[in-house]
Amino acid sequence: MRLIRLNFRYASRPPTQVGQPQHVRRFATLTGNSTGGSPARPTRNPSTAAERVVILGSGWGGYTLSRKLSATKFSPTVISPRSYFVFTPLLTDAAIGSLDFSEIVEPVRDRYTKAHFVQAAARAVDFNKKTVTCEASVVRSGVTETTRVEQHQHEKQHRLMYRCEGGADRPWESGEKIIVPYDKLVVAVGCVSKTFNTPGVRENALFLKDIGDARRVKRRIRECFELAVLPNTDPQMQRYLLHFAIVGAGPTGIEMAASLCDFIHEDLVKVYPQLKEMIRITLFDVAPTVLSTFDQSLSKYAMDTMKREGVDVKTNHHIESLRWGEPDAPGPHAMDPKGCLTIKTKEDGEEGIAMCVWATGNEMNEFVNDALGKVGVLPTSSVLERMDHIPAEQSPQSAVTWNVRKAKNTGALLVDDHLRIQLQSNDGQRVTLKDVFAIGDNCMLETNSPPATAQSANQEALWLARCLNAADSNAGLSRSPGFSFRNLGMIAYVGRSRALMQFPQTGKDKGKASLLPQGLTGYAAWLVWKGAYLSMSISWRNRLRILYSWISNWVFGRDISRY
Repeated sequence: MRLIRLNFRYASRPPTQVGQPQHVRRFATLTGNSTGGSPARPTRNPSTAAERVVILGSGWGGYTLSRKLSATKFSPTVISPRSYFVFTPLLTDAAIGSLDFSEIVEPVRDRYTKAHFVQAAARAVDFNKKTVTCEASVVRSGVTETTRVEQHQHEKQHRLMYRCEGGADRPWESGEKIIVPYDKLVVAVGCVSKTFNTPGVRENALFLKDIGDARRVKRRIRECFELAVLPNTDPQMQRYLLHFAIVGAGPTGIEMAASLCDFIHEDLVKVYPQLKEMIRITLFDVAPTVLSTFDQSLSKYAMDTMKREGVDVKTNHHIESLRWGEPDAPGPHAMDPKGCLTIKTKEDGEEGIAMCVWATGNEMNEFVNDALGKVGVLPTSSVLERMDHIPAEQSPQSAVTWNVRKAKNTGALLVDDHLRIQLQSNDGQRVTLKDVFAIGDNCMLETNSPPATAQSANQEALWLARCLNAADSNAGLSRSPGFSFRNLGMIAYVGRSRALMQFPQTGKDKGKASLLPQGLTGYAAWLVWKGAYLSMSISWRNRLRILYSWISNWVFGRDISRY
């Protein structure tokens, strides 16, 4: 496999040569063999060259940061396996046909930005050489959806099937290795859905993290209705194929259940009237209530509204397994999309369902767990401060080894109040890296860490961009005030043009909690929900398209086609 070294030269632009492609003027690409040493470092004149900021991830944190960094001071490069940003709050709308998938994505490459882009998955970081090793993912399938199996199982299965090395389903999907140097590195790779190692969930459940996930949900809903209406489908199988399960009663699970209920009762029952009495939607959660992060009165309003609309809310339920096949069917249970799945709970046993949307929270992805672990030799050139006594120079043969600091319970990257990653040695020493940052769901502040939401990731990206643009050096960044999360409130859609919104409660407001309303509910909150998400959409093009789609749905109904 070839090893490509990208050498981004961000010096003043040379004179244009006749016939020279534009991209050649911006990049200098060096190709070598897989056994070569470190990539050649570009010679930069500090007075004219912009710093290379490599951003891992194109989500709320990475995408926002790449757009807000100063174009004269920095040259950002986004590395991500997907070439777009997803407006995740509206994934449920896309999954049920209220919006087109293209209306909630923004391309990382566009004519208005100076950010470069490499479509690849980060595999390793060398803090001493200040390089990121990536694997190109341009032709790799499945990058737009949640992986169906764990990576080690994926690779083992591949080797057994194809008798060859590599971890892709097809040999040609293995991408070339690319080395990208950086002056500053920002880790914003996000998280994956947490399955709690429940048997069958990773392989058989549907998730809502990316466009591919929403497309799978949309296709499966219509698929189940078409299967149920076939003349040869028996009544019991019809009931299984029309029983939709959502696991997780947080904002994503609640909005998925509410949107699905709207779609079925406002659109699908009009074209499948004979199936109306068989349709069921069940919402499972291990907690005693829904929307546990909201005020108790708002949580009760959400639960009452969902039940009134026909959603079976099952709290205090523990999922034990998820598999293909009917309840009590003998094994083996092979995947068969023409049939149903069976979900097993500790409280109710086995139930036949059409699909299971899993929305139970987040856990760290493979890159954070494996690649950002052991560092080995201390990268002395990147150390900002010595929190304990550390020798000025550390021999490579030293017995002291260094690891990236992580939270014990979640495995998230621990950062200081300036969002900088820290290292900790096996003998308890600790240092902060001045040129490596982390933002979004994959990191936690040591104190007063904000919730893992799009709102938090967006604020962290804006804060980091503002500080980097203003700071004249790493020392200047340290002198600036640390990051402080500003709670703007929480909002969730609960169905039939009703929503709920929890007002932000600051420290000075908490004493007045008994005098102030905790939030807003009903139609007024739904208007706020619509307006907030419309204004938060990145481009005016998508804002206008989303508004048009909402009006079109109100007049003509949602798209019910299956493709």
